[in-house]
Amino acid sequence: MKAEYLITGASGQLGAALLNLLGSDAAGTDLPEVDITDPGSISAAIDRIDPQWIINCAAVVDVDLCQRKPDLAYKVHRDGVMNLARTGRKLLTISTDHVFTGFKGQKEPFLEGDKTSPANVYGESKLLGEVEALDADPGNIVIRTSWMFSSRAGMIPFFWKSLSEDAEVVAVCDQVACLTFAPDLARAVIDIISHGGKGLYHITCGPGLTPAQIAGRLAEFTGGSVREISWSDLDLDAPRPVYSEMATSRGIQLPTVWDAIERWRKNNA
Repeated sequence: MKAEYLITGASGQLGAALLNLLGSDAAGTDLPEVDITDPGSISAAIDRIDPQWIINCAAVVDVDLCQRKPDLAYKVHRDGVMNLARTGRKLLTISTDHVFTGFKGQKEPFLEGDKTSPANVYGESKLLGEVEALDADPGNIVIRTSWMFSSRAGMIPFFWKSLSEDAEVVAVCDQVACLTFAPDLARAVIDIISHGGKGLYHITCGPGLTPAQIAGRLAEFTGGSVREISWSDLDLDAPRPVYSEMATSRGIQLPTVWDAIERWRKNNA
């Protein structure tokens, strides 16, 4: 199958949204068919599909697993991106807000040019992947995003189900970041490629909120209550960024988080 776009990690939220948007212009691949940590596997896919662009959505999304198994995180997020970048095809790869830790000024959103300070192994491995992509070709694209959700996966469906069925949800109150609606991000990915974009972008549905604030908004529709906790209460392996709200200086702006949640609610609740 020949296609303009080869999408790795196509069974995930963004990969599925991209396939829905691109149709026959894209070929979706995932494990075990294509393993980005195996150059031979990538070469076989390139020979079969002959894409102009590779859109890399493959990742180890379990942040705590990355902290416990750093070799796995670096193999996928750094070495996997390096393998894709060495194919000679244009590459767009997805990164994360976890490249930031703490606050910028008085809780100002982080922009593309701000200094990074990874919060954990996941963030460090993703940052190294960014370097691999852009060092290989400055015309490649890196998109940092955060807290992705879609029709049936992510924070919004989880909170909605818990509030609707259990009448209570537990939500963290001491972390601020941005939600991102996968279909909105997919459209932005294609717009950036279509308009000749290159380099680093921050793409999210702002503004930054805590999970408890998000759950509280959903509870206005579902009823139920929100029990607030801190990250330390959960005793997880990986530290999280206290504040990682991102904004962009690149002129690509997604709809607000409230707009995205309302569209999700009308189509999925």
